[in-house]
Amino acid sequence: MTERVSWRGVGGTRIMGLALLALGVVALVATTRIPSVRDGWAVSGPRFVPLVASVMLIVLSIAFLVRTVVRPDIELARFAAAEAAKTHWPTPGLVMAALLGYVAVLVPAGYALATALFFIATARVLGSARPLRDALWAIVLGVVVSYAFTRWLGVRLPVGPWGV
Repeated sequence: MTERVSWRGVGGTRIMGLALLALGVVALVATTRIPSVRDGWAVSGPRFVPLVASVMLIVLSIAFLVRTVVRPDIELARFAAAEAAKTHWPTPGLVMAALLGYVAVLVPAGYALATALFFIATARVLGSARPLRDALWAIVLGVVVSYAFTRWLGVRLPVGPWGV
């Protein structure tokens, strides 16, 4: 006798599978648009790792979707429904808002400052009660990562109003 579970549990996992599949396809299309010094595909080129990640995301998403349709996992559906009921949805919503703000200020403010502001905002949303520590670590991480990518890896990040 098959047991019925709410659509929210089974449907939620299928929706997540479709969302991951769509993300994989978008990433694959974006990968084909990465400029390369050489024509074609090479292991040493900038397209290889994103290509592997995109293809693997697509393959695993399809496998997950097949699994949820052919032989649905009732326990997973129950767990997903229970977790959705317990989730405090304003928190991920505010993190997404902080991420959208980060995207909006990345170019005008520069990578280091935008990253620091994003870290500070996210720490506050996630419940940190130590703003001075958060600000200090956010600035250190933003500057160090910006310097490392720019100077050591040769990756050009937005510099903002401060120039080089």
